[in-house]
Amino acid sequence: MNRVLILAEGKEAKKFIKSIVENYLNVAEFDIIYQSETDIDKTLMVNEINFYKIQFTSISNLAFFRNRGYSKIIVVIKNRLFALNAIKSLDFFIKENIYIEFVDFWDVEIENENINVVKLPDIINSTLIDLLPDVPVFARTIGLGKEEVMQIQVPVSSAFIYRNVELLNKENATKWRIVAIYRNEKLILPNKMTTIHPYDKLLIVGQAQILKDVFKSIKKDVGLFPEPYGNQIYLLIDKKTMSKREVSKLLKSAIYLQRKLKSKKLIIRVTNPDLHIYRKLEKFDEIEIFVDYRRDDIEEIMLDDFLKFRIGMFIINNKFYYKNINFLLKIKKPFLKIGDESIKMCKKTGVILRDDEVLTEISPVVFDISSQLDYPIKFFEMDPDNVNKEKKEIVKYYENLAKMYYYKNVEFIINDKNPYFEFKKMKNICFFVPFNNKIPRNKFLSIIFPNANRIQILMDKFNQFMIPTKG
Repeated sequence: MNRVLILAEGKEAKKFIKSIVENYLNVAEFDIIYQSETDIDKTLMVNEINFYKIQFTSISNLAFFRNRGYSKIIVVIKNRLFALNAIKSLDFFIKENIYIEFVDFWDVEIENENINVVKLPDIINSTLIDLLPDVPVFARTIGLGKEEVMQIQVPVSSAFIYRNVELLNKENATKWRIVAIYRNEKLILPNKMTTIHPYDKLLIVGQAQILKDVFKSIKKDVGLFPEPYGNQIYLLIDKKTMSKREVSKLLKSAIYLQRKLKSKKLIIRVTNPDLHIYRKLEKFDEIEIFVDYRRDDIEEIMLDDFLKFRIGMFIINNKFYYKNINFLLKIKKPFLKIGDESIKMCKKTGVILRDDEVLTEISPVVFDISSQLDYPIKFFEMDPDNVNKEKKEIVKYYENLAKMYYYKNVEFIINDKNPYFEFKKMKNICFFVPFNNKIPRNKFLSIIFPNANRIQILMDKFNQFMIPTKG
């Protein structure tokens, strides 16, 4: 069993010993040295603890404790002179590599690898900082104690609301992760279905500096997309497989969104390049161009770039989408699939109501992008005969969410006609689509058996923001 030696003096030491007696007698065998009767509550002098009244500065008296096999020595002495002299008296134990915890009330300098200085002024400062509104709470007494564990409450307008925790953890696996959620006074250990709700308290672990950036991202209001996925837009141009028209259309869409959204940079990767592309883009300060002369493996290039840059969204066309859909599912990043219409012609955004829960996952992105583009949002119910309880709740959910984001330009449209022919008539609208393993791939079946979950594959003429969800 562990054995601990405690040097105690002052009210703080008396309270510390009281806590040990009441709660922690079974964790170790304790020897406690004190100088004055005022430092000890006699009612706490239980048989399980050995108490010794000895002068701290008496080296000969402390020699009595040398061979007791202590795993740790704790010094809690309020008097500065007594405390520093006690450290000198413990020199034998220090040479024997016995670990010493020294409570510093005065901000003194002690440099010894076997002495851990617990600075009380820093603890008081940290405690007071934690009491301020909207600051992260760091765990400073567990793990490394270097602010690598953080608790943060999610505001109602955060861009993280209804994000899937598993997806967030996968996106940021090497940097930080959410390990627990406190909701309504209950502990939730996240699984693949867990999403973030307003006012959740997230317990996050990761590198200290990165956690501070995570805190800022979570506290930011909606209107900052592509955060929290990243802060840059990405476009890959392959001059070998893309026509001039395709390149021009992708570039125009990328530059338009770069100007409209809160993206720090537009990253353009060009494979098999020519000089024409440089002349076209050299006047844009917010664009960075990277050239690849040797590699032809598009997946490899994109994966490397996604590790190198903080990509929050990328842009592709329909041809790339259908050729690489399995690869796109692995990336788990939002992307714009451009359609026949120019993105500049888009005057509103649309969401097709479905029966599953994924709509709640994409809702922050729907309101975020729509607000930045200053577009009204239209929600389409294309199967009014099958408006079940769950779908009614989704409609109510979006109505409440629009109020929460103070978004007034929202319209719900109910139509019982074949959605394929109805959407064929529409123009100047961009759609938001949940993107997961259930995404439809057979156009013929979608025409024969049209419904809200299949209609997306028949909408290639529209620009579509594809948002990754679980599934």
